[in-house]
Amino acid sequence: MPGFSAIANLNIANKLGLIVAVMALPILALLAVQFQAQREAQSRAASERDGLEYVSTVIPFLREVQLHRGLVLRVLAGDANSVETMKQSERAADNALAAINEMDSRFGNRFGTRDLVAFLNDEWAKTKEAGSSAEVANAAHTRLIQQGVFPLLSTVAARSNLALDPELDSRAVIAALTESLPRLTEHLSLMRAAGTETLITRAGISATEAQKQYLAAQSAAAMVHADALDRQLRLAMNENPRFAEALQTAVGRSSTTRDTFLEMTRNQVLGAPILPDAAAEGYFYMGGSAIDTSNQLLAAAQETLNAQFDARAADARQQFYTFGGAAVAGVAFALLLAVVISMSITRPVCHLAEVADRISLGELDAEITVESDNEIGHLAESLRRMQTSLRAAIERLRQRRQQAA
Repeated sequence: MPGFSAIANLNIANKLGLIVAVMALPILALLAVQFQAQREAQSRAASERDGLEYVSTVIPFLREVQLHRGLVLRVLAGDANSVETMKQSERAADNALAAINEMDSRFGNRFGTRDLVAFLNDEWAKTKEAGSSAEVANAAHTRLIQQGVFPLLSTVAARSNLALDPELDSRAVIAALTESLPRLTEHLSLMRAAGTETLITRAGISATEAQKQYLAAQSAAAMVHADALDRQLRLAMNENPRFAEALQTAVGRSSTTRDTFLEMTRNQVLGAPILPDAAAEGYFYMGGSAIDTSNQLLAAAQETLNAQFDARAADARQQFYTFGGAAVAGVAFALLLAVVISMSITRPVCHLAEVADRISLGELDAEITVESDNEIGHLAESLRRMQTSLRAAIERLRQRRQQAA
């Protein structure tokens, strides 16, 4: 076959080089796979870091909208002292939304958040104008959060791979921060707004059954999400000491303030036959503390999560360098070995070919210097015997000619 004859006609060095090249192909293929895995790990880590940064920008807007709802309901309930605070909260929410818009300009195409951020802008503008009644204002704020903020958080978590993090501890923290935490703070916010309104409008008398049922439902929902949040964070802290160190204090503080607020709701609103005068301010403040200490969990976990992402990318990079270095060293060693083997074969073969040429020209005393115990050594020994036989034959021929003369 033409292909095999071409290979057969190659010199020994080229044949050995061809063998090394063929053997190097799977090594190079594995190296390419390792390089691709390293690139994917780095890209995933960068995407998760960007997603976490996006989430940490959405949470402040959620907090300000929740605060604005509570203040609007206080104003509508007759608390004129809260008007200026409500306006400040509105401006803070505007600034937080501007930060989300900036995030969307950076990551909107990659994470698919354009439409959701546009919805936030439109709904927030409508929500600021929805102050005709407590029911309308509460519904507008709730629609903005339920149909805008929550889907935005879920979309960012999914598209940035945060929700698909390969590590159990990181995945548990991410689920807590993007799912359980926002929903917990939303129910606490609804409790704060409705409870404060009830304390203002029903001061000196008891809450209505409808108000009690609403607050009890929100309290039960908050407890469900609080249990999920605590369970996810405890899982992460048990799996990873770094999360335990970062979150332990924040988890304890948020649990304490949350329990205090829930107990205050039971004692001062749900179980009180007569609602105490001037309790609204303290109740509103405690609800805000429960929300704020819960939101602090994000800041407490963010640094550790980013460190996890960076460490994962660094490990992938180090593995690539390690395996890549080993592969390159292996190929280089194989090439060096091929050169050494080639020289160990070609040098004595060339020497024997040269001796054979000299013998063919009559130089029967040409020295054969090859000494080895392999096929080439056997060839050299055969050539020596031939050389000896030729000298003997020529000597006999010379003697015969002398005798004949």
